[in-house]
Amino acid sequence: MNDHVLSSLFPPPSPSDLSYTLFLSPFSSQYIKDFYNKTVVSRNGTGLSEETLTLMYSLTVSVFAIGGLLGSLIVGILVSRFGRKGTVVNTTVLVFIAGSFMGFSRICGSPEMVIIGRFITGIHSGISLSVVPMYLGEIAPKNLRGFLGLVPSIFIGTGVFAAQILGLHELLGKEEHWPIFLSVVVVPTFIQLMLLPWFPESPRYLLIEKHNVHATITALKWYRAKCNIQAEIEEMQEEQRSLSSVETLSVWKLLLDDTVRWQVLSVMVINVGMQLSGIDAVRTL
Repeated sequence: MNDHVLSSLFPPPSPSDLSYTLFLSPFSSQYIKDFYNKTVVSRNGTGLSEETLTLMYSLTVSVFAIGGLLGSLIVGILVSRFGRKGTVVNTTVLVFIAGSFMGFSRICGSPEMVIIGRFITGIHSGISLSVVPMYLGEIAPKNLRGFLGLVPSIFIGTGVFAAQILGLHELLGKEEHWPIFLSVVVVPTFIQLMLLPWFPESPRYLLIEKHNVHATITALKWYRAKCNIQAEIEEMQEEQRSLSSVETLSVWKLLLDDTVRWQVLSVMVINVGMQLSGIDAVRTL
């Protein structure tokens, strides 16, 4: 097994950012609400009603999902322009901006910075949750694609676990530490930023979308140091020829396509059912 393929386990910290940010520790939630209320008192002289405070905190939680929706909608544009690896690397700036907003929110006395920071991390998570599985699937050999496809899920679980541990009162679940708890999301992103630029771009992207055979061969040699890459190049070239005669479907056209209607419906029902089960509400309360 190629060590370089195994090293591709390191790029997926992005999904752990998603799960870490999604989870708001119940220990920290009350401190965040107190911060909101005290800030409004200092500004207006009167505090927030219980209903308004609940609304503000609900917005803080739910704005992450709104950002995720926006991020997922622009993935196609980003991966076509910057590539798979390029998109992951370039969008890390969003995490650092969001981490700064959330980390300095109490110092600046601005609840808005927390909400904006959550929105920006939502955008990044929506992008990375789409791009990382795509990148891993395209760089993996056929016998490892299934395993590497599960890696983002492993990191999502790791992120939730890390958030639960760090959110304990004995660690970062204290009143003075909640901004640090929110901004810790920059740590795995920094590790990713140090490692990922050394990885080649996706060979499939280089050949099919950029038509760069030399770069494709170089990337495949890096990922398949001990394998015969000629067959894989020929397979991608055949795919390239097939795609040239196939019309690219928009989301709306895909929904109206009778040939895949039941497949699309099945995917939608499964994902909607998972969200309606309340799993995210349990994690964020």
